[in-house]
Amino acid sequence: MSFFNSEKLQDAQKANLDLLQQISGKIFASVEQLTQLQFKTLQASTEEQFDGFRKLLAVRDPQGFAELQASFTQPNVQAERLAEYNRQVQALIVGTQSEIAKLATRQVEAGTQQVQEFVEVISKNAPAGAEPVVAAFKSTLANAGSVFESAQKAVKQAADVAQSGFDAATAATAATATAAAGKAAPEAGKASSGNK
Repeated sequence: MSFFNSEKLQDAQKANLDLLQQISGKIFASVEQLTQLQFKTLQASTEEQFDGFRKLLAVRDPQGFAELQASFTQPNVQAERLAEYNRQVQALIVGTQSEIAKLATRQVEAGTQQVQEFVEVISKNAPAGAEPVVAAFKSTLANAGSVFESAQKAVKQAADVAQSGFDAATAATAATATAAAGKAAPEAGKASSGNK
C-alpha cells in the first residue's frame, strides 16, 4: 500500500506553479504602476520647469523678478508634491505586499491541510508501537503551524509600525514645509518692497 497519492502531488505542484505565476503577475503589475507614477511625476516636473522658464523670460522689471523668485521658493508646494509621491509609492508597496501575503497564506494553508491529511493516513496505517512517533510528528506539525502564525502576526505588526512611521514622517515634513513657507512669505515681501 502506498502512502503517496500521485494525483495529490501533481495538484500540489500545479498549485505551487499557479501561485508563482500569480505572484509574478502582481509584481509585474506593481512595477508597471510604479513606472507610470514615475513617468507622470517626471512629466509634471518637466512641464513645471518649462513654465518657470517662460515666466522668467517674461519678467520685465526687478519687482517682477523678486515676485517670480518668491513663487519659486515655495517649499510647501514642493514638499506636498514629494509627500504625495511618497504616499502613492508606499500605498503601491503595501498593496502589493498585502496581495502577495494573501496568496502565500492561502498556499501555506492548503499545504498544511495536505500534510495533515498525509499524517492522518500514516497514523491510520502505522504499525503497532509507532504511536509515539506519529504523536511526535503531529506535535511537530502543530508547533510549525504556531510558529507560522506567530511569524505572520510579527510581519503584520512590523508593517503597521512602518506605516505609522511613514505617516508620522509625512506629517512632520508637511508641518515643516508649512512653517518654512510661512517664514519665506514675509521675506519675499521684504525683497519685493525693497526693490521698488
